[in-house]
Amino acid sequence: MMSKKGYCEYSYNAQITVDSDNQIIVGQHVSQHANDVQEVEPALRALSGATDGAAVDKWSMDNGYFSGSNLHTVERHEIDAYIATDKAEKPAADDLESSDRKFVKADFAYDSEADVFICPAGEKLVTNPASKSKRKSYRANKTVCRECPYRRNCSDSKKEAGRVIRTDKFEKARQAMNKKMETAGAKAIYERRKVIAEPPFGQIKESGFRGFSLRGKEKVSAEFSLVCTAHNIKKFVKAVSTRSIRLEDLKEAKKAA
Repeated sequence: MMSKKGYCEYSYNAQITVDSDNQIIVGQHVSQHANDVQEVEPALRALSGATDGAAVDKWSMDNGYFSGSNLHTVERHEIDAYIATDKAEKPAADDLESSDRKFVKADFAYDSEADVFICPAGEKLVTNPASKSKRKSYRANKTVCRECPYRRNCSDSKKEAGRVIRTDKFEKARQAMNKKMETAGAKAIYERRKVIAEPPFGQIKESGFRGFSLRGKEKVSAEFSLVCTAHNIKKFVKAVSTRSIRLEDLKEAKKAA
């Protein structure tokens, strides 16, 4: 079930991996997950099958893919990934002293060696190392939080006196990607994503495909495969034509010389 413009409907999550040179779809699959937080692993399998196991060197993804499991996957496969961070991970534009804004996760410094978060007031938020839960909760001292001058900015909760930050076991990878995506080089690489991965979806829709005609994941996957093939044929023709034109220009240039 996916929510869209105020209502829910039964849908499939279509995924594509696109090459940076010609917008050719080099990998695709259909998922029944409503979001993208666990789609990198199946995307890699689809890509490997379509390219006979070719390795991925560099990969950019939007913030829907920013999750611990996806970060762990690209790290395990030694991929130079550029994944946009979500809003909670980004530092706020206004500093703490000049505004009454609410604290975001990025206001809390993470100490990877001690595995603790440190709040703007200097208080440590610690986790229970014995917990077997997939989600990790970092909690501040309730007594300290009650007397904290930042309490109104940090938490309005009356039930929970101490601030809590919830994350997963891949927090180190999250923090590393946060820092990476703040660099000018990473921003420049990610900026190109809008002319690589986004256009094919728009072009497919403009070609007339707006929804699946079949039912069942196996049939829908086959239908989407045909849609991607039709898209790629157009891209192949354009790539070959462009290359032929360039070769002709080169020949003319040599004759002129």
